[in-house]
Amino acid sequence: MNKIFGVILCGGKGERFWPKSRRRCPKQFIRLFERRSLIQATSDRIRKLCPIERQLFVAPEEFAALIKQELGVKKENLILEPFGRNTAPAIGLAAAALYRDNPEAVMVVLPADHLIEPESEFHKAVRLAVKVAKMGLLVTFGIIPTRPDTGYGYIEQGPLLLSKNGQTVYRVKTFREKPDRITAQRYLRSGRFLWNSGMFVWRVDTIMNAFARFMPDFHRMLMPLIQNGSRKARGVIRKIYDQVHSISIDYAIMEKAENAAVIRAGFNWDDVGSWLALERRLPTDDKGNTTFGLWFGINTSNCIIYTDEGVVGTLGVKNLVIARSGDALLVSTKEALGDLKQLLSKIQEHPQGARYL
Repeated sequence: MNKIFGVILCGGKGERFWPKSRRRCPKQFIRLFERRSLIQATSDRIRKLCPIERQLFVAPEEFAALIKQELGVKKENLILEPFGRNTAPAIGLAAAALYRDNPEAVMVVLPADHLIEPESEFHKAVRLAVKVAKMGLLVTFGIIPTRPDTGYGYIEQGPLLLSKNGQTVYRVKTFREKPDRITAQRYLRSGRFLWNSGMFVWRVDTIMNAFARFMPDFHRMLMPLIQNGSRKARGVIRKIYDQVHSISIDYAIMEKAENAAVIRAGFNWDDVGSWLALERRLPTDDKGNTTFGLWFGINTSNCIIYTDEGVVGTLGVKNLVIARSGDALLVSTKEALGDLKQLLSKIQEHPQGARYL
């Protein structure tokens, strides 16, 4: 029987949710919509499929204490990176950690900071993905788009592979980069394109074979981890990360692999990618305002207003994002939110700026 292991990627900086998300406590560890943090919700979501003992958390070393605090996991469940190298190296470390004792196990790879509902539909999709993964395929979940969003990559469906209990699995024809508005509208109209969710299911040996083919140097670097297990792992990982380049699993493997498959997801999904997510998750008032925390306004419309302490007051404004958390305040038009990382770089340049990031 193939064991199922959860691999939760915890390395995101969450910069697009500043100032609520900070370097010392990024988005995956904060509580936005419920009492659980996003990482707690992700771990809970897969416990019916793999208990906490079979969940691995790949994260920068500085997040180890936060993960233990949030989830109560043992150090054996942590795979710690000296610094970020994107998703391909992170997934490679997890695959190598599992390969020695469980080469035929199935990995369910999830970002730590997504929202998914209902969980019953998610479990149904993952169980199907596990069956498809046992056929030697690299499986991802495609989200049926609801709007022409330019912030996501897209997956184009190929031939139908399987249809079961209202769920469909397709060969992947192509992965597409984040499109412009016109292209995104065309994708939406076609019905053949899905949002790339960044969630994957595969057998350990299948993904290791893919690394051997498409990232052979990196695959060779992983061999000491497989041979020695956890002994001297920290030094080996440091050596690997000093040499491997930063690359996503999409660029490194999925875009090149002939054995990629996509499931049309029947669940609702949100990557909670920016403050605009609050409009999708929280109710709006009769003026189109989405608010969290204590706020009073006059002649205020179509604004997103967040405060986790104190009060916010607005007069005669529209289409703004106002986010207050701790010692920092963000005021932006909705359209300018894409420049938030540039703003953080400017804050970083100030002699006293780093304390606010």
